[in-house]
Amino acid sequence: MPESATGSGMMSRVHRGWGIALACFLAYSVTVGGSQYSFGHFVGPLEAEFGWSRTEIGLSLSLVALGSFVSPFFGAMIDRHGARKIMAVSMLVFGLSYLARPIMNDIWHWYALGAIQSFAMVGGAMLPIGKLIGQWFPKNRGRILGITAMGNNFGGAAIQPAVALIISAYSWRIGYTAIGLFGLVVAIYILLVVKSPPVIAKGSIFENETKSPNYTLKEALSTRRFYAILVSVMCGSFTYSALLPQVSSHLINKGISEVSAAIALSLFATCGMAGKLIFGILADRYGSKISLIIDLVGQAVFAFLLIYAGAGVSIWFVVPFMGFFLGAFGALYQLIIMDSFGLDHFGSILGVISITNAISFFAGPIIAGQSFDITGSYGPAFAITAVIFVIGALALTLSGGDRWVNSE
Repeated sequence: MPESATGSGMMSRVHRGWGIALACFLAYSVTVGGSQYSFGHFVGPLEAEFGWSRTEIGLSLSLVALGSFVSPFFGAMIDRHGARKIMAVSMLVFGLSYLARPIMNDIWHWYALGAIQSFAMVGGAMLPIGKLIGQWFPKNRGRILGITAMGNNFGGAAIQPAVALIISAYSWRIGYTAIGLFGLVVAIYILLVVKSPPVIAKGSIFENETKSPNYTLKEALSTRRFYAILVSVMCGSFTYSALLPQVSSHLINKGISEVSAAIALSLFATCGMAGKLIFGILADRYGSKISLIIDLVGQAVFAFLLIYAGAGVSIWFVVPFMGFFLGAFGALYQLIIMDSFGLDHFGSILGVISITNAISFFAGPIIAGQSFDITGSYGPAFAITAVIFVIGALALTLSGGDRWVNSE
């Protein structure tokens, strides 16, 4: 093949790869930034309009656990057929689940739409993105996955304040409509851009130079590291259910103004972007295991300090660091699975590990809701979450050597 043709093919792959990275970035932005970061802004209006308690409202977050039970099915489908159609359809369903919320008028509608959203988040963002980035960017997947996972925080920094402004200026119904429309736009973009990578010729600059393992699901289940990762991912995912959705409500409850709380949450999200990039680079250089241990310990420290934010501890100190460590987890838990078990069966292995998220996504909002309803504060919930993070770090620390690639 002529050199110019080869170069043209490589450049085409580069352009396609970055287009796919953007699709992943946007999927994260809407599913996490549009739902988790913005959740607290809807609590007050829903409580006022329907008379639902904080526990009843927060229970919809627990329904995200339902998506965990279909994760193995979605993961196997992605391994077998690729991510494009599953991502696009899932994002379409996600958008529709939000467009339907303005017409709900009963608590069961709220729960039904939460359940639908949970399935859509699994297929739209939680499972396919790690595999896509691993396939298209094999040499520097840590930092690229960190960049694409910044979409979570970009959604918090951009979509969250926009939604807050819409709710303040118009209504919670218009806020949900805006999130739904964002979802539909991302679904169309995914359908147009996402595809599996071409076969990589040996010697190509895109060939993965690292010697990654390639475990089947059955082989992974027979290793000790699988269960260490399972425990750490389950513990770390409490950050999305027991902590993240409550940050703005916690700050407001501490006497922080809604404007300051929104600014603080945007800062929280922005620092999360830095955390993803820095920890992605650290994982490429020193390994994903040690990076994830440091991240979980950091989350534990600042989750505890968050209890006192606005009451003796500056929110402008605690909130940025909590965002930094929380943000990194979204990339690291996928990287540790890639590094440990390879890419060929990544979807299936991550799908099985994700079943344990049912525990965190179900229990986390209940812990937070009960904490507030009983004590009038989210402090006890944050303290419990900090302990859970430490357990996740210990599971990895006690499991063996520092770098797991081909370590067994």
